[in-house]
Amino acid sequence: MTGAELFVACLEAAGIDVIFGVPGEENSDLMLALHGSSVRFVLTRHEQSAAFMASVHGRLTGRPAGCLATLGPGATNLVTGVADATQDFAPLLAITGQGETDRLAVSESHQVVDLTALFAPITKHSQTLMDANDIPGVVAEALRIATAPRPGAVHLSLPVDVAGQTTDAEPRTVPPPARVVAHADTIRNAADLMSQAKRPMIVAGAGVIRAGAADSVATFATAHDIPLATTFMGNGILAPDSPLNLGTIGQPFAEPVDHAAQGADLIVAIGFDPIEMSPTQFASGGLAHVLHMAETPAAVDLGWHIAGDVVGDLAQSITALSQMLGGQGWGLFDAAAEAQALYSAARNRTPDAADPDCPVPADILSVVEDALTPDDTVVSGVGLHKLKIARSLAAKRPGQIIIANGLAGMGIALPGAMVAAELRTVGRVFAIVGDGEFLMNVQDMETAARLQSPITVLLWEDGGYGLIEEKQAVEEGSHVDLSFGNPGWADLCRAFGWAHKSVDRLSGLASALRSSRDHDGPLLITMKVDYSDGMGAD
Repeated sequence: MTGAELFVACLEAAGIDVIFGVPGEENSDLMLALHGSSVRFVLTRHEQSAAFMASVHGRLTGRPAGCLATLGPGATNLVTGVADATQDFAPLLAITGQGETDRLAVSESHQVVDLTALFAPITKHSQTLMDANDIPGVVAEALRIATAPRPGAVHLSLPVDVAGQTTDAEPRTVPPPARVVAHADTIRNAADLMSQAKRPMIVAGAGVIRAGAADSVATFATAHDIPLATTFMGNGILAPDSPLNLGTIGQPFAEPVDHAAQGADLIVAIGFDPIEMSPTQFASGGLAHVLHMAETPAAVDLGWHIAGDVVGDLAQSITALSQMLGGQGWGLFDAAAEAQALYSAARNRTPDAADPDCPVPADILSVVEDALTPDDTVVSGVGLHKLKIARSLAAKRPGQIIIANGLAGMGIALPGAMVAAELRTVGRVFAIVGDGEFLMNVQDMETAARLQSPITVLLWEDGGYGLIEEKQAVEEGSHVDLSFGNPGWADLCRAFGWAHKSVDRLSGLASALRSSRDHDGPLLITMKVDYSDGMGAD
């Protein structure tokens, strides 16, 4: 085989079934090898979209997909989406073309940059293949690293002469990650810490959902009557109406859930990824004791006091801890009870009866939540609307709402919705975006139309970068002009082959969302939003 054919055979042997990307001249051999393989190639209109699609694929399946670019500018365009996967712990394989190996040692060569160095800070592993005979071992090791606990992106660069080189090497299999079981002593220490606590509180993160342990955590919280808050990406672990549910934690402003955390004498951080929010936000600047439970050890340099660290399979650890605690229960302490009451009141608020043509986010999200079924998937863009979604939209199942909150890169919503629609066999996929977010990858409206993606994009229009304006206004008392113009949405959709529906008042949103389920291809719903309430309240 050629190096390119062997590379593709290695991907097949590892179970990689899809690659998203934009090829170039240096990928020609690889593209021809893909054409004769079982690996599906999805052509996108920008490399960033390809990387975001692979990232969301990894979040939803736990399995890496590939994203492909050529050398130079194609590779640099991948960077944001690849970093997104690493910082949100989604397995991904970034594949880049490269010039001939003899060009890599010279000081200057057309379109050649050091791709191994470029991707090293934003991946778990980055390597340039220098010999076709090395391909099986290198690919297998890269994919092992990508799928190990706290997964992420890996990068491999395939120079054009290595792709064309002949080799007798054969693919190698990639062993599944080993299951690590927590040591009994760490479970016993955890039980002692909890038994001594008077006011424990759980903060659960996306690691719970990655580990498939959401039901175990919900059962644990309920059995021992412990209040629970989630990070943005952990939304959905407890039912929205659970009396123990304190909502999400991690907003950039003080919330009742933050006061609850500060009133706890033990924070039980389960599957918590510090990259989502600083632990100092709930650990009282390192004064509160933290019991950390995850598949990997806790970092200790983040401003929290790790009093116990249970490392291993989450579901097994939680079950073992619950057995040691027996029938012990705690209930809501005062600050948690207050936070829970305020959370419930916010969820039960009555929408503005005046039916405004520019409604506030909480009213919009109340309609969206009523329209969702547990089978639906929501992909949030990044911006001020993301904070509102995290605060006011409750998931009806773990993993229902996809929020990019590690890197928090704008532009993920449209590509993410497309891949979610490919993976979901039931339910509808909804993306909620701001006008600033949507135009960052607007060119891939063509990809969605070509794929006939059954997605509904709900676009909130305010004509500016609202999150930055709000932050400047809160911190400085005013903000610079960050307003911009928008295209005619109906004309834009017509040009790209999308359907469009404009919602002029809140009362029309429910019917627009219902009718979108009957639409086979992509649909854009646009409506104006009123952010004048600020960042801290709806």
